[in-house]
Amino acid sequence: MLSEIGVNSLDWWVVDLLIIVAYGLQHTLLTTRPAIWLYNKILPDFSLNFVYSVFSIITLVIGFALWKPSHEIIFALVPGSVLYHFMTIILAASLILFFYYFKYTTSFWQWLGVKQIFFKIIKREMPVYYKVRKEGVKKYIRFPHHTCLIVFFWFHPVMTMDTLLLAIGATVYLYLGTYHQDLRGLRVIGKEWEEYRKNTCLLIPGFSIIKKMYYDMKNIVLGIGEINNEENKKGETV
Repeated sequence: MLSEIGVNSLDWWVVDLLIIVAYGLQHTLLTTRPAIWLYNKILPDFSLNFVYSVFSIITLVIGFALWKPSHEIIFALVPGSVLYHFMTIILAASLILFFYYFKYTTSFWQWLGVKQIFFKIIKREMPVYYKVRKEGVKKYIRFPHHTCLIVFFWFHPVMTMDTLLLAIGATVYLYLGTYHQDLRGLRVIGKEWEEYRKNTCLLIPGFSIIKKMYYDMKNIVLGIGEINNEENKKGETV
């Protein structure tokens, strides 16, 4: 009886849209300054990221449990075809790179909030969370992890109406959330972050950034970057 008047009685897009909105709201509200201020009044600040991650995981699990498939296929690539392999390779690469790019930013465990608690227990000073990082892909994209997640939602060999809705919702949320995080970096760091913003893109590289990446890669392949580094070192020793 409950299923007839509950979730199962609603159209798939209503249920799925509500799940996307609910996840986005809780994810956003928990990062607002009033919410953080209230949290710090009740619990220690070093536990915030961990509690935030736990809430996000719980919401995801509930969302996936209630998610309703549309059963309306937009396209389904033929397994074994060139395009099918291309899509699956991009899909796998986006997930691998999501974890790899933590090499150039805060660690994965710090992102989850586990490192903060561990360092507090062993009484070690926590590394700075917000700072300008220009190594690797961070020279071009300020939030490459979120770029990988956007790619992950779109490059599927099978696309249905509900997965399309999820991809659109996730892209909109990731952009808004990333923009909010970018402004937070500007607020915390200031002028250095403002200069960093001028020479990088938020999520998706434009023509100028792609051009910069191309010439940097070309210089690395030709060894020009290594030659310049050696010359700089010699200049420093003179």
